[in-house]
Amino acid sequence: MEVIKFAVDEKPYACWDWELQEKNLEFLEGIDPGYFKYVSEINIGNIDNDYKHKAAIALRLAFSHGLETLFALLCSVVQAPQCSIGWLLSYNNYQLNNLVNKISNNEPCHTLFIKSPVTWNDLAKCIHSNLGYEKEKVEWIQNGFGKVWTRFAREFTDVNTSLEYNGIKHGLRARPGGFHLAIGPEETHGVPAPPEKMQSLGGSTFGSTYFVKEHTITNDKLNFRPRRNSRNWSPQNIAYGLFFISMSIQNITSWLRVYNGASQNKCTFEHPTSIDAFELPWKESVGVTHASFDLIIEAAHIKPFTQEEILNHYKEI
Repeated sequence: MEVIKFAVDEKPYACWDWELQEKNLEFLEGIDPGYFKYVSEINIGNIDNDYKHKAAIALRLAFSHGLETLFALLCSVVQAPQCSIGWLLSYNNYQLNNLVNKISNNEPCHTLFIKSPVTWNDLAKCIHSNLGYEKEKVEWIQNGFGKVWTRFAREFTDVNTSLEYNGIKHGLRARPGGFHLAIGPEETHGVPAPPEKMQSLGGSTFGSTYFVKEHTITNDKLNFRPRRNSRNWSPQNIAYGLFFISMSIQNITSWLRVYNGASQNKCTFEHPTSIDAFELPWKESVGVTHASFDLIIEAAHIKPFTQEEILNHYKEI
């Protein structure tokens, strides 16, 4: 019987099985990094036709999905490189976010690495340490992936990214399409400034508008209002991002397979052809990326109901 002990953020686990090493390798070999590249290639060709918003939403959904996969695998490298199957079967979103934030903020965490705290650059150097290239090329590949993972981590832990992702994947409740924002002084109170005197803050054809729960009374989880939120993004940036997610997952799973006994010759590592390519997921700027426009509702505007009063509504029908 095999057993491997590990932590998921702060929570301890012990994973047992008669064939744990074999199942761990089977699990890693079953992950298909090319899926994210496929989604990118299929949808980016449709952002100039009648299906552009559907294609853009598909890209955005895949990107958020890819970020979670990427960081779950990276965090398994940090805490359980010999049992990624156990780590990924055990984590929840809160623990993953917490650990990603710790790494981004250079905070200590439970890890098998000698150096603590671990950084995204440390992980990139570790995973891309045996590429077989000259030193200079290995270094720009390591530095490039370290920077990409650092920027992806900020995107992954952004609460607005999470809220938008939930709005898309749960009930498809995000309306596709971006927004443009401009400001200008009112010459007459209550009369908007004319267009020629407005200063543009940017915008995008692509993005989404979705609703989130907002509690107007502190510590009251029963009474809330739906608040409108909007996001802008570039589908082209996301398409490039999916390529880097695909390459990253390929390299992480290859490193984990080698770490757990697979032959180096049977494991593939991918990278772009130049260091400049690492900037492609941020090539296009949309200016303002997030806004929330809605009416103001304060605690004084409502009379909160209790749990009993809400449930009594069913008895009154």
